[in-house]
Amino acid sequence: MKHVIAVLVWTLLFVSLGIYSENKIHDFTNKFNSEIEFIQKDIEDDKLDEALVDIKNWSKSWHKEKEFWYKIVDHEYFDDICLSLNILEQSVKYTDKLAALEQIETIKMLLNNILESEKCDLNHIF
Repeated sequence: MKHVIAVLVWTLLFVSLGIYSENKIHDFTNKFNSEIEFIQKDIEDDKLDEALVDIKNWSKSWHKEKEFWYKIVDHEYFDDICLSLNILEQSVKYTDKLAALEQIETIKMLLNNILESEKCDLNHIF
């Protein structure tokens, strides 16, 4: 009987941690996704100086907060976001709106991929 209770406790613990981490990853990706949309609006409105400042702030915040998640989830997407972020910053600096908007869409897609790859559903189990 003790073994059954121990298995149930461990199962509940793993499920609880999975749900908790999924919610935290959801909050993490939504925060950065909403912030990148403000940068996108600045670029579309030709406010490139404001966009550059926002990109630098976004980048600082991203590099600070990604360190925790980098150790827990697949870090391939984090590396790709950093690459796109560097290209985005240079595109805005040299007033290449098309390339900047392309990198914003890439970052949005990668943030969504982080969220999807860590979801707890049957598609990721089987």
